[in-house]
Amino acid sequence: MPRSPANNTLAPLLRQLAGKLGDRQAASELRWMAAHVRKTLGDTAARTEHSGAQYRRARLWRDQPAPSTEEADLDARRFSSVQWAWLRQAVADRVEKHKPLQYILGSQPFGKTEIGVRSPVLIPRPETEEWVLRLAESLAAHHAARPPPPPPPGAPSPPLSILDACTGSGCVALGLASELPPGAARIAGVDVSADALALALSNQTRNAAVLNNEVEFHQIDLLAADTASRLEALRPGGWDMIVANPPYVTPAEYRGLDADVRDWEDVRALVPMPLRVADELDPSGVSFIERLAVLARALRLAREGALASPALPRLVVEIGGAKQTEPARQAMHDNGFGRTEVWKDMAGTDRAVLGYAEK
Repeated sequence: MPRSPANNTLAPLLRQLAGKLGDRQAASELRWMAAHVRKTLGDTAARTEHSGAQYRRARLWRDQPAPSTEEADLDARRFSSVQWAWLRQAVADRVEKHKPLQYILGSQPFGKTEIGVRSPVLIPRPETEEWVLRLAESLAAHHAARPPPPPPPGAPSPPLSILDACTGSGCVALGLASELPPGAARIAGVDVSADALALALSNQTRNAAVLNNEVEFHQIDLLAADTASRLEALRPGGWDMIVANPPYVTPAEYRGLDADVRDWEDVRALVPMPLRVADELDPSGVSFIERLAVLARALRLAREGALASPALPRLVVEIGGAKQTEPARQAMHDNGFGRTEVWKDMAGTDRAVLGYAEK
């Protein structure tokens, strides 16, 4: 029996979303949901112009033009009953349960990779993607400029040993592995969360075709007393660099977060200490950054050594803005790093602090 156009309009779903998100964001998110349902539960409609490469290349975090009313109504008539059921449930989850769009869609683009996401593992943020791509560009330039290795002729230069602390979904490790030239790095991601490690391994398989460098993942508690020895055992030849998107949200900030974040993402990936003690012991949210600086010193990264160029950082940590810039820099200086640098994100916010070996 033909479906009535009156019962197949996106307008009610758009109104539901707009009540939570506002008109513009609602239109953008509904467009993403519609593209996703065609791709994953597709029939002939999945071969329309709206489900092709332009959608895969687009960025979830960028503003997307909303479809016209005519386009939306035409698209609505193309949905199957299964697709409609998925869309209604997705909108209900977004509005009533505050489920993040990325968890609904199941993935988030990150550089050349497509990172699978699921609660409670942290969703990759665009600010993280920015500094990872910038770092990859610097490392790639360093790799290209490295002097040829000693005999035998043609032997490859040894790869940089990079530790991705607090790896989560694996986006930083996999992002670097995909952006760097083949053989430039050997990367290990570590995390305390079993959920995170399982997802990171899944993402490694998912993105195998774009990975140019070796990646491995290990479950390690970076706050444990034996962390340094365990990491040394992973790389007897030593580490060249630590990169990290650590927990740095302050307890006060956490309590003010939207339910989209607070109810869905692991608090351990956001706040460095348990909330019951964080207000007193770490109100500025920098304790994990300080721990990484101490760990880097224990692994002898604060001294010149394995890296061919002192111009490359040995410790790179993401921070939560200017309030954490000086504490992060001080932690690095206190642990032997002779020079620090701050990278801003595209919004002009202090986003990463880099520590360089002491000369």
